Amino acid sequence: MKLYNLDHSPYATRVRMQIHAKGLDVAIQPPPVPLGSAEFVARFPLGKIPVLELDDGSHLPDSWVIMEYLEDVTPATSLCPEGATAMAQMQLLARYADTYLGPSALFPLFSLITSGAGTEGAEAQMAALDEELARLERLLAYLPDFEQRALHLGDIALAPHLEYVLLLAPMFGIQQPLQNYARVAAWQDWVRSDEGVARGAAEMLTAVKAFFGG
Repeated sequence: MKLYNLDHSPYATRVRMQIHAKGLDVAIQPPPVPLGSAEFVARFPLGKIPVLELDDGSHLPDSWVIMEYLEDVTPATSLCPEGATAMAQMQLLARYADTYLGPSALFPLFSLITSGAGTEGAEAQMAALDEELARLERLLAYLPDFEQRALHLGDIALAPHLEYVLLLAPMFGIQQPLQNYARVAAWQDWVRSDEGVARGAAEMLTAVKAFFGG
């Protein structure tokens, strides 16, 4: 199998983290044609990275679909918990990343920087970030203690989004965005302790800094 990947993408990064954590034999490489080109969209209808190419030449788009597929075909090293309730709780972290943290906080901050608008006058965006971190603090308090369970796909889905936020926040003058959110900070330390997660995060942060010219 091949993963068509861009290191700075949080969605591609979550799949790379899974591949690293499970030690999977998946080739990781850039897309075969430029992202956003007509040829890319013709070959990959959703028009986004990541894409997993299967051994028969067919393709799977969407990071969560890819992650679930990789779990299904490599059950010996599962990153999914047992039981319907634990699976639903795992899904909650992934849904928080994709439904709340990404749209409400991460992408607005990223857009301000990439659009050339700069970091001034971003009070609304920073307030939204603070609201989302408070939401995550409450969610982690509501869910079973992460330190008493194994790493799962929900953690891996959330980790790149939060890494991005922690990289962007200092650009807007918030040097320690987690200082008021002890549970989030503890979760961040805990999830980074996994070698696969740490490796994927380092790859992404290096690529993001290069993307920003740092």
